[in-house]
Amino acid sequence: MTYVPVSNERLAERGFNQAERLAAGLAAAVRLPVVDLLQRRINTTKQSFKTRGERIQTMQDAFAMQSDGLELIHDLYQANSQFAHKDMRSQPATNSYAIGKGVSSHFRLAPQSSQTSPIRLLIIDDIYTTGSTLDACGQVILNAGSSLNIPIEIYTLTLARS
Repeated sequence: MTYVPVSNERLAERGFNQAERLAAGLAAAVRLPVVDLLQRRINTTKQSFKTRGERIQTMQDAFAMQSDGLELIHDLYQANSQFAHKDMRSQPATNSYAIGKGVSSHFRLAPQSSQTSPIRLLIIDDIYTTGSTLDACGQVILNAGSSLNIPIEIYTLTLARS
């Protein structure tokens, strides 16, 4: 599980990252780890004041992997592979990226053995409006996985829809 990061400016303004807190609470309840994969590259103005097109444009380059993000993905994959070898159930080789109610995109990454399952990652955010924030975060993570030949399925969860 991971979360949408806020800019340093917004963190200083609020004193906390609400998506990170939501992720921590959910992770504790379901006993899953939270990994700090993403960083916000640019401080975007509040999305609530923008049109749909402006939101999509603003988010395109807003996120990047943390400095140790690729290593974290590799470690998650290794742990996942060890679990999959014990389980022996095969999983599909398609990465699904769900960005909202009934909306998803599918990506095929490198071929995998029938014993290797993709990493399943849940991205937490506070509010879903256009999906541009979650889409941008998901694309960064999928690109990182692709660069390592690691299949990733991304799921998203938000507290509210506006």
